[in-house]
Amino acid sequence: MWPGASAELGGIRTERDAQLLLSTVTSLIGSPRTHLSGRYETHHSGDLVLPSSVSTTLLNMSHELIHGLAPENDSALPDGVDNLTELYGPKRDPLYVVIPITVIYLLIFLTGVVGNISTCIVIARNRSMHTATNYYLFSLAVSDFLLLVSGVPQEIYFIWSKYPYVFGETFCVLRGIAAETSANATVLTITAFTVERYVAICHPFLSHTMSKLSRAIRFIFVIWLIAIVSAVPQALQFGVTNQGGIDQCVVKRIIIQHSFELSTFLFFFAPMTLITVLYALIGLKLRSSTLMQRDGTLQRRNNVVPSSRQSSANSQGTRRVLKMLVAVVVAFFLCWAPFHAQRLVYIYGVDKDHQPSDPLILKLFVVTTYISGILYYLSTCINPLLYNIMSNKFRQAFK
Repeated sequence: MWPGASAELGGIRTERDAQLLLSTVTSLIGSPRTHLSGRYETHHSGDLVLPSSVSTTLLNMSHELIHGLAPENDSALPDGVDNLTELYGPKRDPLYVVIPITVIYLLIFLTGVVGNISTCIVIARNRSMHTATNYYLFSLAVSDFLLLVSGVPQEIYFIWSKYPYVFGETFCVLRGIAAETSANATVLTITAFTVERYVAICHPFLSHTMSKLSRAIRFIFVIWLIAIVSAVPQALQFGVTNQGGIDQCVVKRIIIQHSFELSTFLFFFAPMTLITVLYALIGLKLRSSTLMQRDGTLQRRNNVVPSSRQSSANSQGTRRVLKMLVAVVVAFFLCWAPFHAQRLVYIYGVDKDHQPSDPLILKLFVVTTYISGILYYLSTCINPLLYNIMSNKFRQAFK
């Protein structure tokens, strides 16, 4: 899901140009906190939260610049950037910044871990909740938990020490595998339970086979297999390189050209388009069913038979479940759309020398990075809250 990087630096004509561009890029790469400075801003523009998955793009830019300036050793670096503090900025930001951000990350981490583990326990222990839909929600909780435990502790470390990267090559790659697998599994799981609901509501005769627990389990297994297989080539592009005298986890090699665009299409735009169409069809089906029930009620007047009451109760239960699932989809879209937008801004908002084509593009990149940084991990803890708010069964089971 992370973009690759070109190795050309033809647009850097002078040592001064290199320093200006380098200061712009390296001031942005401190994960998860940074300041913006350089050619387009002459002052600090504010505090940014950058998860490692987001800041990797900027690390790639820094990687190109440093190696373009010093292909053999650090001595080729311009005199003005040979100091680590000048090159990468302070190792941490002021306490009044890092302490609140640390607290926010800890709250997200604790809420997400407790919420997702509780969701898995509730579904596993209550036989009444052993349904195809809930099994998909179990899978969703596992993917959110994976993203939390593999990412947040590292983010908290980087809040207090931005560089060097101390976790080693293996963890650099494994972190990429975990993040990509989690993201892929999340969107595929959401797509799967949307298809399951569509079949159950719009094609009820097929749902007897599609909604079987054994089939749902097989689908979930395939989802995770696809998620892992798709994540490995992306993650293997990462590695630890020495940049300006310190280690950084960056894109080290290009295995798949245009992997960012391909991943964004396959694991965001295409699934969200399918999900939107299916929920629109479900909405039309439920609307027509409501009109038919209303006409039948008018015909029967007060002669309502028990079976019609049961049918009405089932319909209400279906609608409640559907509302909860729609809320999950909307939350996913709101939390992940800024992340993908941030990367699109980088891909299509820079020129061939990886410089922002316009000052406005740089500002837009900063804004989308800030928003995506906040929402990236928030997405992992919001689903259990939605289950409690919108599902009586989950609310009772959580007690």
